Amino acid sequence: MPDNFNIEYKQTDGVLNIEFSGQLTIVSIKKVTESVKSQLSNKPEKVVILADNVENIDITFIQLLKAIKNSGSKNGFDVTYSLRLSDDLSSLVRNAGFEKLLEVN
Repeated sequence: MPDNFNIEYKQTDGVLNIEFSGQLTIVSIKKVTESVKSQLSNKPEKVVILADNVENIDITFIQLLKAIKNSGSKNGFDVTYSLRLSDDLSSLVRNAGFEKLLEVN
């Protein structure tokens, strides 16, 4: 079965940019987590995350964002993220109590 998500990485001057798109759900979270962990092992100074063209999102992806942020705090790198979601997905995230994730940080 082909992957229904996409991750693009670009590292420049110590900044790791990660762009997620597609189905960001439990179905793909194991592959996504393994991929992100391998990139974080390169010890970036800063991580910038963008989720764009998101078809679906669930709590497992939100937990991954929190884990990356916690890893940054523990390992000395800054993490910022921006979620560009449709109105429906934004409402879903807000209703689940994660409205702070929708704020650009």
